[in-house]
Amino acid sequence: MIKHFIFISIIILLSACGASKLAKQRALEMEAAPSWVKSRPTTSIYYVGIGKVSKLSDPEDYQAIAKRAALNDLASEISVNIQSNSLMSSYEDNAGYKSEFTRYIQMEMTKDLAGYQMQADFETQDQYMIYYRLSKVKWAEIQAKRKADAASKAENLFLQGQKEKQELNYAAAIKSYLNSLLELKKYWNEAVYYNVNDEKRRLDLDIRQKLTETLADIQLVVKSAKIDINFQNHFKNNLQIEVVNSKGQLLKNFPIKISYRKVSIPFQTEIYSSKQTLNLVIENVMYKPNSMYVIIEIQKNKALPIKIENKWFLKFVNDAFQVNPIEVPINYLLPKIYIDDQNNQSTYYHYLKDAIQQSFAKQHYGLVFSKETADLIFNIKSHESVSNTDSQVKTANLSYSIEVKNQKKNKLVYTFSSETYKGVAYTAESAKEKAYIKASEDVNDNSFKKLLQEIRK
Repeated sequence: MIKHFIFISIIILLSACGASKLAKQRALEMEAAPSWVKSRPTTSIYYVGIGKVSKLSDPEDYQAIAKRAALNDLASEISVNIQSNSLMSSYEDNAGYKSEFTRYIQMEMTKDLAGYQMQADFETQDQYMIYYRLSKVKWAEIQAKRKADAASKAENLFLQGQKEKQELNYAAAIKSYLNSLLELKKYWNEAVYYNVNDEKRRLDLDIRQKLTETLADIQLVVKSAKIDINFQNHFKNNLQIEVVNSKGQLLKNFPIKISYRKVSIPFQTEIYSSKQTLNLVIENVMYKPNSMYVIIEIQKNKALPIKIENKWFLKFVNDAFQVNPIEVPINYLLPKIYIDDQNNQSTYYHYLKDAIQQSFAKQHYGLVFSKETADLIFNIKSHESVSNTDSQVKTANLSYSIEVKNQKKNKLVYTFSSETYKGVAYTAESAKEKAYIKASEDVNDNSFKKLLQEIRK
């Protein structure tokens, strides 16, 4: 036990000696270190960046890591100010635009640093430090040159956008204006100028104004207050669509989405506006008794080709483009039906006729009592028989068939044959009545579902 205690004490003593020796070594290294290691340089003519890294934690690439840290440190010294007359200054900062933009500029500045020089580095057994500096005058010259280049590119795109707008190519003009504005993105925090007829003007503000004016000048026009779908137009109709400016001039190449419910699926299609009125055929519409619409809208995301990383900063562009979707109600009229039952003399036929009429009424078909006013003529024939048997119990069999004709064309458009229904009673008449009752009970809202499909062809 005593030996174990002595062993541990020796280890602690040796460790303490080693730590003391290491501390003395570090103190000597720091004593010999240059002044910039001991105290951060203070200068009014240079931006300073110092990077420090542990060689123990990053033994292989500590120099590269230290360099990145030094340049990040240098960039952080270059202040980013949003001038009071800048494009960004007009932003409301409710969503944090200005602070987010400042972070963006700082990151871009770190990536684009140029003109800096390594002044020195310092290395110890376990640490590495590096010192960079950048002349403030030189950096101002670099930034001025970059800003001038960006302004030149932006001006060319801006002039191109104005020309395209004059030619009524608004879609292309919007893209040119957007690209022009994005060329200046790194300088939205300060004024950017250009010359127009020897007059100095704000390029950034002019681009923004022309872009928002162009977007506000775009209108989606649908020439129909409603669209009629009925038997007379074969259940299809044209919808006339235009994209125009405030003068009513047609604009091309704007993506338009059209949505409505077809018989089988929700339907969507996309077309592009043209220098001519678009005629879109609306057909195969699924019938509903109410709330039927065709929805027409300009695809904003495609009309405004803005990358995800720029959407945040260009929110004002999206807000300026307020072309709301248009809902065109569908006036869907089912055909008028006349039931021709002259050949049905059965006492109990009324059960079947009443059930068919109720089914049509629930499906909103119009029932008329004159052949001349009908679109479709329903010819209903019933087929009944009673089993010839000496049994006291009588069995009646009933089936019926329907032929539907187009009144105007005198053309057969639909046929239907029922199954056979049986009625059992002690008298033949009672058996017939029960068969008719069974047949009428089997008529429901879906009995003539295929009818509408056939007459739409």
